[in-house]
Amino acid sequence: MECYWIRNSEYDLKELRKASGGVAVLPLASIESHGPHLPVGSDALCAEALLGRIAARETVAILPVLTYSYVAEARMLPGAIHVPSDILTQQVEAICDEVHRNGFDKIVLLHCHGGNYILHYAFTKRMLERRKDYAVYSVPVFAGAGQQILKMMQSSELGHACELETSMNLVAAPDLVRLDRLGDRTFPTRPVPDVGEALIQVDWTARHPEMAVGTPQKATREKGEKAFCAWADAVVKTLRKIKKDRGTLAAIRRYNRQVARPRDAQERKRR
Repeated sequence: MECYWIRNSEYDLKELRKASGGVAVLPLASIESHGPHLPVGSDALCAEALLGRIAARETVAILPVLTYSYVAEARMLPGAIHVPSDILTQQVEAICDEVHRNGFDKIVLLHCHGGNYILHYAFTKRMLERRKDYAVYSVPVFAGAGQQILKMMQSSELGHACELETSMNLVAAPDLVRLDRLGDRTFPTRPVPDVGEALIQVDWTARHPEMAVGTPQKATREKGEKAFCAWADAVVKTLRKIKKDRGTLAAIRRYNRQVARPRDAQERKRR
């Protein structure tokens, strides 16, 4: 079955909704600097490569990759297109509302860009406070397979436009990878201001002012293939659990009823 939302007709979308168990996937990427050797659309290109592997193994409705996102840290370098967090949150909420209006009650945010903190940590809680009657599942980058993937690499420092991400781009867009521009140039992590346990808004930019990390020269296509396989395995495993999940929607509906009638809930407790 055709999993990509935009490749379906209105008639076929009804069939996809049934076959997917009402599960739709919204992939989230970015446009930002990935060092001098990778394209600014690396996250979106890797997302497309990942989605092809997922669609081949599991029937879910796959929405177009949302490429514009939160990349405030990258604005100090050319190429970034940043969407403020409040606007981005509203946009993703509007997309989710429309997907639900089309009959899908399980919406998966598939993160392919690590910087969308607002959409991973805060968005599901926003959906709770706004009493949505559909479920949003936020799946982080690598879907829990991060440590397994990191062990495949040789570099001591990884994080962005690094050995790992360069290896993946050698699979997703090999013609756009320019390792020749690096020479022997590496990107060591710099110290951040010592502020104890406090969180500061420039933690990333202080450590990585060039938006690249470590030794990208160690990247290989073979490592990229292995990383994609592990990532796809983890996502498919998660999607299958989401398809079987009945508890989340039940808990959402129970919460919404009790919030709407808090006195009734207290009365039931006293009985």
